Amino acid sequence: MKHSKVMRKSLLVNTLLVITKIFTGFLFKSTALIADGIHSLSDLMSDVFVLVGLKQATKPPDDEHPFGHGKLEYVLSMLLGLSILVVAYQLVRNVVVNFRNELTTPSLLTIYVVIFVVVSKFILSRYLISRGNALESQVILASGKESFTDVVSSIIVFVGVVASVLGDRYGINWLRYGDNAAGIVIGIFIVKVALEIIIDAVRSLLGKSAKPELLASIKSSVEALEGVLGVDHLDMIEFGYYYQVMIDIAVDASITVKEGHDVASKVKRHLKTKENILHVIVHVNPKE
Repeated sequence: MKHSKVMRKSLLVNTLLVITKIFTGFLFKSTALIADGIHSLSDLMSDVFVLVGLKQATKPPDDEHPFGHGKLEYVLSMLLGLSILVVAYQLVRNVVVNFRNELTTPSLLTIYVVIFVVVSKFILSRYLISRGNALESQVILASGKESFTDVVSSIIVFVGVVASVLGDRYGINWLRYGDNAAGIVIGIFIVKVALEIIIDAVRSLLGKSAKPELLASIKSSVEALEGVLGVDHLDMIEFGYYYQVMIDIAVDASITVKEGHDVASKVKRHLKTKENILHVIVHVNPKE
């Protein structure tokens, strides 16, 4: 399964990054890097969560679920967003509570770790977003967007660590709070992304239409079929990895019912050859 293969790669990268961030965060005394490691831990948990759920979401239709199990993907995306929201709350809360505690300056080596993390996570996020678009998978796209927040948060860590190091070296006290301040900014940024994932999942559960360019492509391909005089109406609703299609076609009013039925069957077969269309309803309108 292509979706699972993508998420397994993400799982491997996130495991390495979680270990790197949290271990070096404690080793080099960086609050922001530890916070960023907790953020990456949410990535890791989401990858495991998604891999388990994908097996169910991609199951074929059955008697109880004639349209398949694709909407489970939206539930997974929503739960992913909620879990990220909880992590972000705890992150901000802990940093704020401990903000004025005795300051510790991160090691200069932290900067090199952060540069490695930024490059690794940027490559991963672009890969997930690219594959998510190619596979039309909302849950992989959600993971890609969440991974991109890791890139931004790691850049914020970089700025915070540099500020703390400079503040300690040159005796500028307010700069020494840079590491803690970076932790708060990261938490707020994660909250924003989590809310976007949740809102997008809710919209999809309510019935999200296909993109206009896909609708136009499907319409033109149907109108090119013999016997179809035009497409009067077309709806394509996202259903996880697949679409449910409801289409009204115009046929010659002088043909027989059987001939009209044959045209409708041809349209249905044509649409179901598309790998991401699972269910098709065709309505025939006579045209004088």
